[in-house]
Amino acid sequence: MHLVKADTAPRAWLKAARYLEELNSSHDDYDVILHIAEPTVLSVADKQTIEAVDRFLTSHGGASLHTVAETIFPKSDYERAGRSGVFEIYPERMSRIHEARSDRRWGCYALRSLRQIDLDGKAFNPLERIIEKMSQAKKYNACYELVPGRPLRDEEPVSENVTYYDPATDRNPYYGNLPCLSLASFKFDRKTNQVRLNATYRSHYYMQRTLGNLMGLARLQYFVANEVGAEMGPLTVNSTYAKLDTGSDAGGGGGWGMANMRALIAQCESYYES
Repeated sequence: MHLVKADTAPRAWLKAARYLEELNSSHDDYDVILHIAEPTVLSVADKQTIEAVDRFLTSHGGASLHTVAETIFPKSDYERAGRSGVFEIYPERMSRIHEARSDRRWGCYALRSLRQIDLDGKAFNPLERIIEKMSQAKKYNACYELVPGRPLRDEEPVSENVTYYDPATDRNPYYGNLPCLSLASFKFDRKTNQVRLNATYRSHYYMQRTLGNLMGLARLQYFVANEVGAEMGPLTVNSTYAKLDTGSDAGGGGGWGMANMRALIAQCESYYES
């Protein structure tokens, strides 16, 4: 187990990436925990790090940080249309995208948190329910679990217990469409009027995904805090398996190696040193 504490998300990612780079020949570890005090705050060095990582990924065939972040929370729709952009416009847009794809589970992280099927076979919105519960019952600290589990079936239109991993659909694949985010657990801190978020990943690729994931989780956390009239608290992420990955790991499609990443990490560290 390795704990990384930092004020901001890019700084936490950088410390963890350096730790994995120096750790062993396979550059991996179990239970790498990132604790971020101010998930939505960015310094000049943080912004430079985000820009450098984004350039690195897109120039080597990977997905942009914004693309990764949007799979967790649709910030663009929230900025354009507020709550209805998240709860109505985004699911409709994803339904249209899925109509053109053979794999309806593509991009399902955010969608799983917005559309689930209850025991009676009716669709409901787990994230909306969390906001309702937190707004109405702030005396409770810990009853806001987002574990978006069971994705909708092909024939269906698009809880505080919303699992991103659901054994009914996710038990067979080894990687690829198998969700990496297992749980997002919100807490309401009555003493500080803050919304805290703790996320658990079953597997985490630190070059391809982690910084974009941290950005997406921070956006999700901000959305919940803003909608219930609370402040932002810390973000804690447990990568139960963490790897500093090359572009070919887990079918990422990118084209970078460890030497490329060492140079990137050193470049980003120089921003904070200056």
